Amino acid sequence: MESDKYYIVDCSKKDTSLFDQLRQELITNGYVKVKCENLLNGDYNKACLDVITNLGGICCPYDDDPTSLIWPVKVLELDTPGSKLQASQLDRELVLHTDCSYEHDAPHFVALYAVQCDRTENGGKFHMIPTQEIIDKLSSETKHVLRDGMYKINVPPDFRKGDIDYIYGPILFNDGKNIRYRRDIIDKNRLKEESTEKQAALGELNSIILAEDQLNLFRPKLENNMMVLFNNRSFLHGRTKILDHERYLLRVRFNLV
Repeated sequence: MESDKYYIVDCSKKDTSLFDQLRQELITNGYVKVKCENLLNGDYNKACLDVITNLGGICCPYDDDPTSLIWPVKVLELDTPGSKLQASQLDRELVLHTDCSYEHDAPHFVALYAVQCDRTENGGKFHMIPTQEIIDKLSSETKHVLRDGMYKINVPPDFRKGDIDYIYGPILFNDGKNIRYRRDIIDKNRLKEESTEKQAALGELNSIILAEDQLNLFRPKLENNMMVLFNNRSFLHGRTKILDHERYLLRVRFNLV
């Protein structure tokens, strides 16, 4: 990744040339960061959605409601063994993953808008890594199994569309160039019935992703009203455990047209 630069977006006007530049950088590099200023009526929801719209993005609902475009990433409950909430609503660390791993055709892009950053030194820090760096660490046999094998992936209850509770799909797709991965929703009971090759391949992938101290993670610095937008197929992303329980981000998935 290049230096952690960002662009200023004046929300009181539409700078077409700036948004053309941001769009091109997002397409080319798979990542861009902006800081929103002059929010109309302090409306950060509108600011977030307007940036995506001005880039030529179409937001994707997270459930059956076509207006469910923004998912609040905030601590609603402390993480316990009995927690039923989504991981993004708990204070736990989020292991590197891709969004919408439970959809066959997941949105290409993710936006995260910081309403309130974690004000502690190390808590709730966002990080990411190019997908290719993970794939390059896999053995040839594991790449083959993860590309050709079908794994049962559960759909989290809050994100179900229609009556789809799970999908079957490969972990590597698009000729092995992209990853579909969220460790906690790969069906563990089904995996026990799979071949030793499929279990071993997933185990190798897990061991690489969980060894974060051996990965070249990119940690963009975020301030309030900053927004990162990135390619959901080119990067895995995660965060450290949240220590400031007032931390609050907006998450939006979208495609470019």
